[in-house]
Amino acid sequence: MNDPEPAKAVWNRFDDELIYRDAVDRLHAEDTVLRGYLAQQHMTGVDERHVTAEFHREHVVAEVLASGYGEFEEYQDAVEQRDHAVAAYGRTGLSIRRLLLLIWLVTLRWQVSFVRRQWRTSLSAALAAQVGPVLRRLIGEDHNTLLVTPDILGLVEVHDLRYVVPHREQENLDAKMELMAGGTIAISGPRGVGKSTLLRDLAEKRRGDSNLVVPVEIPSAYVPQEFLLSLFQRVCEQFLAMHGRAPDSSFVFLVKLRKHILLRIRAAVSFWGRLLVAAALLSLALAPAARAMNRSLDGGVSGWLTRTWDDVWASAVQLWTDHPWLTRVPLALLGVGILVSLPRWQKKSPLLKKSPLLKECVNYLYLLRTAQSTSLATTTGLTPFSAGTVGAGRTTTLSSRTLTFPELVVHFRDLLTRMAKSGNGRVFIVIDEIDRIGTAEEARSLLAEIKAVFGIPNVYFLISVAEDVGADFVRRGLPVRDIIDSSLDDVVHIEPRTLEESHAILQNRVPGLTTPFIALAHCLSGGITRDLIRYTRRMVTIPGTGRNQLPQVAHALLWDELRETLAGFRVLLARADHPADWAQRMDETRLAVLLLQERPGDERTSLARDAVRRLIDTATPSASSAADAGPSLETRRQWDELGAYGDFMLTLLDFFGRENFPTLEDVKDAGTEWDLQRLAEARRELALSPAATRLALKRFREAWRMPDHSA
Repeated sequence: MNDPEPAKAVWNRFDDELIYRDAVDRLHAEDTVLRGYLAQQHMTGVDERHVTAEFHREHVVAEVLASGYGEFEEYQDAVEQRDHAVAAYGRTGLSIRRLLLLIWLVTLRWQVSFVRRQWRTSLSAALAAQVGPVLRRLIGEDHNTLLVTPDILGLVEVHDLRYVVPHREQENLDAKMELMAGGTIAISGPRGVGKSTLLRDLAEKRRGDSNLVVPVEIPSAYVPQEFLLSLFQRVCEQFLAMHGRAPDSSFVFLVKLRKHILLRIRAAVSFWGRLLVAAALLSLALAPAARAMNRSLDGGVSGWLTRTWDDVWASAVQLWTDHPWLTRVPLALLGVGILVSLPRWQKKSPLLKKSPLLKECVNYLYLLRTAQSTSLATTTGLTPFSAGTVGAGRTTTLSSRTLTFPELVVHFRDLLTRMAKSGNGRVFIVIDEIDRIGTAEEARSLLAEIKAVFGIPNVYFLISVAEDVGADFVRRGLPVRDIIDSSLDDVVHIEPRTLEESHAILQNRVPGLTTPFIALAHCLSGGITRDLIRYTRRMVTIPGTGRNQLPQVAHALLWDELRETLAGFRVLLARADHPADWAQRMDETRLAVLLLQERPGDERTSLARDAVRRLIDTATPSASSAADAGPSLETRRQWDELGAYGDFMLTLLDFFGRENFPTLEDVKDAGTEWDLQRLAEARRELALSPAATRLALKRFREAWRMPDHSA
């Protein structure tokens, strides 16, 4: 490493150079990509000293200062004006002009301080943009083929919406909702493409602005009435929460508490009633004796009670007059405390007037969560002093019944309609997981049951459906009509991610991950977001074994993936019958799995590659006779898919496992047969046509002059 070129010519002031040096020092501690490369022990020439020297080269400093929006130029102009003002102020004597110059100088000093802070803020971003070019000059062209991942928090927090990159169809969805005053929009697409993430992100962005957002997930096994009942409750809870009233989930406890209070009141009334009756009877019986005792006493009992009361009252008056700190001051403090607590009591008072919708939501929650029962018992009887009892009794019981499905629909539609009209916002009901309840027929059955609550003004139902359900809606122009056409107002189809979108996703989740590794994860996943993150998570664990070069990472990742796929395929083989002439192909799968288990990721051996190639090249045996029909068509298709998958994996191994990986300019020619997007499309084509997959792979290999795997 040569010494850095002198950068003194760039700086006109020493203070500016100090600010730049301080920003470079902070870059070493704050930039996660740079920290990751500096932590690599095996990289010669990449240490803090060499990196700092590279950032102080004259052409690097010039590029950093020229970036941004001209903050450094504004700072230099402000400093120059301040210096001129200082010089003019020193040359001017005591006069009005000197006073004006002083005011101008104070203003210029404030301006210099402000633009200096702006430049210092922009300097960090400008230096971060130079990290890649600096590392490329230090490491060479191998910079992009080194796997360095200092920050993988985005792979750990998969469902964190901070790492979500908006899909290109999200603008289409927003535009459709703006042109609709309510309706039902389905989000369709392959599983794992990001439908649930799009719905969650949309729900978070629509919260506020008087909008009611109700996210709900449908269970795999459902009953339409129970699902609608649960959705009804969820809407009431969210409406109460939006207005600052936490929904009470302890209705059963309240019912028990109310019953307990009523029983205590009944017991108290019974006790005190019997006590008063007993006291009245005793008073009536003992009245003559009491009057005789009163006459025998001097002055009577009433006189004695009067004298006693007068003595107590006189003592209390004297205490009130002579000791105010013990009597009047505590009472005054108690009164002030009561006055201060009155607003709090009024706020917490359940008798406070509420809006009708809030009251109805509370009532609906009570109705939907509880089964009410009331009993009324009446007993009359006659019990004389003689033995024997004559009486009569009657008991009446009233109990509530659950709402029927039509009644539930009527009440729910009425509540949603009034909620949508209650403010300036809209109601968004986000129903997720419909594509996971089973087959497409079950999804159609669900839509047929719950479509009764669709079609309310300013109420939007956003639901995720499987790809085939969305395809049924696309065919609505044909003569055949089904429940999908009449249930949905529109469908937004989510396509798999392109290479550019996968690059944005992984750069956001794993800063510093270079394009070749992103392209490997993208091609292997086919642009499916869930698989993209899953393969990247597996990829970043490989450098822990001492392998961080692209060929090493590609071999380790692809061989492990191929081994797991072959092992899973052999499990499927046990479910089908195979004739004797299929023994050769069965043995090839066993041998390939064993080789991959013994030597995973070993790029120096061709044994595993040859075994996989023989598995690809082995033709499907044809049936020798009608009696020996061989495996079923489904089993034969699985064998074809396995052969195409093996061809796909070997193509990835040959392309990403080469020592001299193509430059970025070589892989950016979109629209040609050698564009990397073709590999991702071939991966998705496996589920549709193994033959078409092989044809796409053949064209890709021919474009890159790679050897063909066919026999």
